[in-house]
Parts: sequence; C-alpha cells; structure tokens
Amino acid sequence: MSSQEIFSMVFQLVLTGGIGIITYFLKRVMDELDKCRSDIDDIKGRYVAKDEFDKAKSDITEVKQNYLTKEDFYREQVKTEQKLDKIMDILMQMKGER
Repeated sequence: MSSQEIFSMVFQLVLTGGIGIITYFLKRVMDELDKCRSDIDDIKGRYVAKDEFDKAKSDITEVKQNYLTKEDFYREQVKTEQKLDKIMDILMQMKGER
C-alpha cells in the first residue's frame, strides 16, 4: 500500500465520520425544530385573542356588579318572611281570631 492509498483511506474515513457527525447534529436540530413547531401549534390552539380576553374581563366585571351573595339572598328572604308574618297577623286580627 502506498502512502497515497493510506492517505485516501484515512481521508475517506475522516470524511465519512465528519458527515456522520454533521448528520447526527443536524438530525437533533431538526427534531428540536419539529418539537418547537408542535409546541407553537399547541399554543396557537389554546390562544385567546386580546379582544376575546377583554370581552371576558368586561363580562366578569358585569357579573360582579350584578352578583347577589348567598348571605344577601338569605337576608332578603328573612325580610320577606317577616313581612308575610306581619300580613298574616293583620289578616288574623281582621278575622278576629287574635
């Protein structure tokens, strides 16, 4: 074997190894790029536009303004029951049963 043949074999081996390394890292980069694209598509699928978000905020504000708490409801029910009791007392007095 001549030195030129040895050099040619070593060169081919180095070139093949270099191409293999470049291919490996290029594949990793492409896989990462595909993953990023997939993540971006997922984010776009769950994306809420600013106008939709602003409308939801205004709806929440409107609901808060018109919201009746449980305690307020019970308080008003007690007032209504007290008024009904007074009406019943008046009706009973008018009938002469009290």
